[in-house]
Formats: sequence, structure tokens, C-alpha cells
Amino acid sequence: MKRPENIVYWLNDRPPAAIAAFVGLQQMSFLGVYLAISPLFVRTENIGDHDSQILMATTLLVSGVGVMLQAVGRLGIGSGYFCPLQTTSASFATMELARLAGGLELAFGMVGVMGMAQILFGEVFRRLRSVFSVELAGVAVTLIGLGLGYKGVTLLGGIDAPGGLWKHDIAVGFLALAVMIVCNVWSSGSLRLFSAFAGLAAGLAVSVLVDGIRPEDAENYKATPLLALPQLPTFGWAFDPKLVVPYVVLGLAFSLHGFGALAAAQRFNDSEWRHPDMAQISRGIRAEGVSNLIAGLVNGLPLTSSGGAVSLAAATGCTSRHIAYWLGGILIALAFVPKVTVLWFVLPVPVIGAAAVFLSSFTLLAGLQMIASRMLDNRKILTVGIGLLLGVSHEPLKHYYREELPSFLVPVTQSSVALGVAGATLLSGVFRIGAGTRRRRSFVLGESQLDDVIDYLDRQGRAWGARADVVRRSEYAMWQAFEILHDYGFVVRNERGQGIVEVETLVDEFTFTVIARYRGEVIPLATHAPSHDALLESDTGILEMAGYLLYKLADRVRSRALSHGMAELRLTFVE
Repeated sequence: MKRPENIVYWLNDRPPAAIAAFVGLQQMSFLGVYLAISPLFVRTENIGDHDSQILMATTLLVSGVGVMLQAVGRLGIGSGYFCPLQTTSASFATMELARLAGGLELAFGMVGVMGMAQILFGEVFRRLRSVFSVELAGVAVTLIGLGLGYKGVTLLGGIDAPGGLWKHDIAVGFLALAVMIVCNVWSSGSLRLFSAFAGLAAGLAVSVLVDGIRPEDAENYKATPLLALPQLPTFGWAFDPKLVVPYVVLGLAFSLHGFGALAAAQRFNDSEWRHPDMAQISRGIRAEGVSNLIAGLVNGLPLTSSGGAVSLAAATGCTSRHIAYWLGGILIALAFVPKVTVLWFVLPVPVIGAAAVFLSSFTLLAGLQMIASRMLDNRKILTVGIGLLLGVSHEPLKHYYREELPSFLVPVTQSSVALGVAGATLLSGVFRIGAGTRRRRSFVLGESQLDDVIDYLDRQGRAWGARADVVRRSEYAMWQAFEILHDYGFVVRNERGQGIVEVETLVDEFTFTVIARYRGEVIPLATHAPSHDALLESDTGILEMAGYLLYKLADRVRSRALSHGMAELRLTFVE
């Protein structure tokens, strides 16, 4: 793991208390946007003001516990990364599925079932690490960025704004976006850490100055008490065996979304990121499952990992997991101060959209970089392409998906990320049929050309999504090995005078290995370059230099004798 240049406070860095508090408030200002899900839900369900405040408080409590649980990473729960939890529109749909069948108590009971399913999926994902490849993580992160950007553009333009637009809202939204960009691009030092917070604050301040606050929002703020003690639980629980399968599928959908957010967190924290660490992602999904299990018990709304919050951390240069404890403390404290949480509903909708547009750019580019870092053959191109198309089709076709698909598949269509990643995961598994990790080809020394080696290894690299630079290194190293075998006569010729070398590739999650087998003598390898005198005076000096160069070209080199006069040269390149 290598620290990215744009990160001021890295994963295990401990920022000064003042900066940590401000960064925590900035994250809260972004996550607070999603608090609108709670009032939207209670208005639909005709829940009274008292119960609605309690619902918001319990959701804040669980979110605060969840972000700390995710960061601490103990006892097999939590990824150890800063990856907050948030409510989403999928949370609303999750509640509705059970509420229509048996009321709110059944909805909260089944949210607990979904949480338990996520805990199980955490282990499933770890065991299927070969399916959840780099390009699949790239699809998930790209769709998170696209979804966030789509929502941001619609809100910034005032399209489908809840409650309609008010005075100068769109202009204020573009002003907020401009402030975020200026602070992030042309500022230096600590100001970049608070670029998103500066934009949101500027939007709120200008709205107040131009009398752009709705009268009903102002009245609601005045009527909200300063302090309130949440009552747990408010609605109770119920259970329906008929809903177990749909909620297990919902658990899968939430887990797939979490996979994307956690993969983004890994990518943003490592400039040399090569593949998703499925052990960490598995623990992260378990933490999300435990949080939703708690949400069901205390009657809070279901939560999912926030790709937007992860992007905000990367965009502002502070990915330290110690911020999770500050943010968790702020969320828990605000659960007892409803008057402060109401402030987030005063923000103009286009200002919220500006923040989403700003953050989506970083997430989208990170996802595309993850996909482009691997060599893709036709199978992987189809996996990535169809997965992205399914995700992009979510918004225009979501009503069709909900009405026409079999009922057990509907939960997967609750978000573009879940839909796209589910399709890509299915294809990734199917395309592994008939594809082996070992492929062999024979080459004739002195007759085979460099292009033949490049073509063979290039095909193997694409088939298994290897990094392009790793394959390029393997091509050069293998050609050097061919020249050594040919020039120094290590290979025994057959009856037709041909020196045959059989080349095999062996690929796993972390390495790309090229193995050359031939009948003849073992190539001597040198761990140190021969001296200048040895090169001039010794007949074996040049051979020693060749063996040393071969040793340096790969991450691991092994040369050994096999039975029946055979020899093997194994070159391993770390992915």
C-alpha cells in the first residue's frame, strides 16, 4: 500500500482535533442530505411529528455506531477504512416491501433479517474472491459515480425537486458548485479539506441573504425542540416467513452496493492499488449487516455504505479512519438535538445537487481507472459492458423492472449499483465455464519470433484480466529466456534438430506466472551482477550477467531440474 499524493491525512494518520472535528462536520453536512429519506418516509406513512423525530434519531444513532464499527475492524467485523453508512431511496423501498404486507412492525423485523443475510454474504463474498475481480469492482465504483452524478444533475437543475423550487435556488446551487471547485482546485493547505463544506455553507448563507428560505421550513425549524430523548423502540417487530427470500435478495443487493463503496475506499487509499482485498471487503459487509440488524432492533431505517462520503474523503484529502470516531460521535450527539438536524432540510435542493455532482466526478474516474488498469478479452468486455448498461438503464426502466420482473428479482432493481453489479457478477461466474487457469503452447527456438511470444502472453493476460504492465514485463523476460536457451545451448535438440520449449501460464488472484519446460540443462541464475573483470576474463561472465538480468526481470525466479532429463524455468510477476 502506497500513500496517494493528493491525500493529506492518510488511513492511519491522526489529524489535529480541530481539523478532525471540521472534517467530521463536513461529512455530516453531506450525509445529512440523506436525512430527507426519513421525513419522506414518515409523510408517506402518515406518522406523527413525535414518532418521526424518534425515527430520525434512531437512524442517526445506528449510522453513528455503524461508521465506528466499520473503522475499528475488530473481531472479523469492519474493514478498517473510513466508509460511513447512509439511508438511500432503496431504504425507502426496503421498508415498503414489508409494510404493505403487515405494517411497520413487520418492516423493522424484516430489516433485521436483511442484516443477518448481509452478515452471511460477507463470508460468501470472501469465498468467491475469484469472481469479484478488479473489473467487477470497477463496474461497481463507476455505477456509484454515475448514480450520484445523475441524482446531482437532476437536483442541480431543479428537476423533480421535492416541494418544488424557491427563489434563486438554481443560481445558488451553481454558486455552491463553483465554491467547491475553486476551494478544491486553486486552494492549498487546509482549505481543500473543507471544499465541500465551504460550498454547502455558501449556499445556505446566500439563501438566507436573498430571502430564499421557504416559510414552512422556517416555521418547522422554530417548532422543533432543541433537545429530545429518543425512545427505543417505537414501532416494535414482527416476522413473516414468506418475506425471507425477498429480504435475503435485498441483503445481496445492499451487499453489492457495499462492495462498490469499500472497493472505492481501498482504491482511494492506495496509489498502487491492484485488486480488491476481499477479506477486508467481507469484514466491511459484515459491519454493514450488523448495523442493519441493530437498525431493525431499535426501529431505524436500513443503511448502506456511502460511496459519496468515501469520495468526499478522497476529494478533500482526508481518508483517515480516525475521522470515523469524530463523525460517529457527531451523529450520535445529533440524535439528541433535533433542532440542529432540521437545518439540513433548509438547504436548497440544487445546493445538495451541487455536492453530488462535485463528488461523483472523483468516484466515476476512479471506477474507470480500475477497469482500464486490466487487460480485457471478449468475456470481460461483455461482463463490464453489460453490467454498466444494466446500471445505466436503471433510472429510465426502473418502473418496468418492478412491474415485469419476477417478484424475487425486484429487490435487486432497487438501485443502479445493485442491478449492474448483480448482472456483471452473474456473467463473471458464467464466463468462467470452460476457461482454465493453465494454458500451454510449444515454441521452437530459432524459428519462433518475438511476436509469437507477445501474441501468446497477450492473449493469456486478456483472458484473466492481468495488468498490462505485468504482461509486458513477462513478454520481455520470456524472450530473454529464449535467447539464453538458444545462444548457450541449454536445450537438447530432437531428431529433427529442433529445440522445443513448452510455455505454460499460471494465473491466480495475485500473480501472473510463466513457466518454460524443455529437455536440457538448468539455466544458472545469479543474484548479483558479475564484476567488470569477470565479464572480460571469464568465459562464463556473460552467462552470469544473462542469468542476473533474468533474475531482475521477474519478481520471483526459479530454475530447477525435473525428472527424465527435463528442466524448468519459472518466472513469477506479482499482480
